[in-house]
Amino acid sequence: MKIRRFSNKNISIKPKKILFLFLIILGIFILGRSILNYFEMKNRYDSINNEIKELKDENIKLQTRIEKLYDDKEYIEKVAREQLNLIKDGETVYIFTND
Repeated sequence: MKIRRFSNKNISIKPKKILFLFLIILGIFILGRSILNYFEMKNRYDSINNEIKELKDENIKLQTRIEKLYDDKEYIEKVAREQLNLIKDGETVYIFTND
């Protein structure tokens, strides 16, 4: 039986190769991190834009309600009846209880 001996002649790593591999790995790491940051920022941007749209819609509804409160007597009466529990002269309010 023969015993083989391996020599270290074939395993020679040059410093330039090590530096090149290190720079490649560093570049991949930086690029991956940048892509991850991009998607996080894009998601944040989209969610903020959705929130802005919702707030604008709510603002339009509130502005319409304010205009109605200034101009529409029937709307004012409706709000007074529903939120302040006001009644007209001569009206009788019946309150039903659940027994």
